[in-house]
Parts: sequence; structure tokens; C-alpha cells
Amino acid sequence: MANQLHIVGVQFSTFVRSVQFCCEEIGLEYTLGTRLGEEEYPLRSETLSKLHPFCKVPVLVMNEKVLYEAQSICRFLDGQYNQSRLQPDDPWQKAQVDQWCAAVSDYVYRAVVKNYLLEYLFPKGDGNTVRRDVVVAAMPEVLAIVQILEKQLGEREFLVSDQFSLADIMLTPILHYLIAAPDNQDLIRRDSALRNYVQRIMARPAAEKVFS
Repeated sequence: MANQLHIVGVQFSTFVRSVQFCCEEIGLEYTLGTRLGEEEYPLRSETLSKLHPFCKVPVLVMNEKVLYEAQSICRFLDGQYNQSRLQPDDPWQKAQVDQWCAAVSDYVYRAVVKNYLLEYLFPKGDGNTVRRDVVVAAMPEVLAIVQILEKQLGEREFLVSDQFSLADIMLTPILHYLIAAPDNQDLIRRDSALRNYVQRIMARPAAEKVFS
């Protein structure tokens, strides 16, 4: 199955990293990058729109088949190659995993990555400096998200249940970046359950291959 799976995207993308993480957990061989064969698919390009009508990444290309959106890709890979081991058997818990995958992809990503972290990664101030007013304005919502996640985590080892799941795969890349942010000391406390959760996930062999 070597080289049958290609992830179109850039490795710094949190959603691309989620798909990578999923592949590594399952033990799938894959390639990654914006080049596929003789064609280049740069971000937000017209050529990328041939694979994804909204010009986003990641896109999974498997032989002649194309699938986009990280949640859908991960569910497919888990079901096709892993007997859905990253999703609970119980219908209610499976729905909870789906719920949190959606919440992470929407609310958590928007507040933490789009409104906060991207200002550090791609600053838009004068001389490409970080706009402190943008960072300060985004912090309350980031803190609110952190509190929601800590409440959901509680005493559990993983986000939804005692089983490592796709919800953890979707969330981990975002929290990994957030902990590395310059102002993280005010966001995720060093003694918090959420930081301990991230450290546990990072100790997984599959995570080391993606985030190291």
C-alpha cells in the first residue's frame, strides 16, 4: 500500500497534521505535500480548486479517488483500514466523538488558530510585526475555549471517553501550537489537566512522528 495515499497540504496546517496523526496511529504509509505527480497544488490556488472546491487543505488522494475535509478523511481511513478502532462502538459515544470533532474544527479552530495563533505565525502589523491589539482581543475567547476543554476533559484520560479517538486527533495539533505560543503561560497552566493531557498525547509514538 506504499505511496497509494497522498495528503495534499502543508505540514504546518493543524488539519493536515490531524490526518497525518491518524495515518500514523493506524500505521498507514502516505506521502505529503502540495505536489502530486507532475501537478502542483499551492494553497488557495486555482489548481487546488480542482481537488477541493473551496481551495482548502488537506485533501486525500487515493489512486483516482479524492476526499477532502479532515474529519471525513480521518473517519474514512479509520473505517477502511483500522476497523474503526478510533471511534467507539457505542452509538452514543460515537456521536459524542463526532460532536467534538465538529466543535474542534469550528469553534476551537476559529478562536485559537484563526483569531489568535495566526497573528503570531503570519503577523500583519507594520513591518510584519504582531498586532498586540489583535492578540489581546482574541485572548478572552481562547481562555473560554480552554475552560470548556478542561471541563469536558475532567478526570478522563482522553477528551470523550477512556478511549483515544478521532476527537483527540483533531484537537491535539491545535493545543500543541497553543502551548508553544508566546503568551501561553496565561492560557494553559503548567499544572492543568489540559496540559497534562497534551503531554500524554505527545508521548504516543505516532504523535512523536508528526510533532517532533
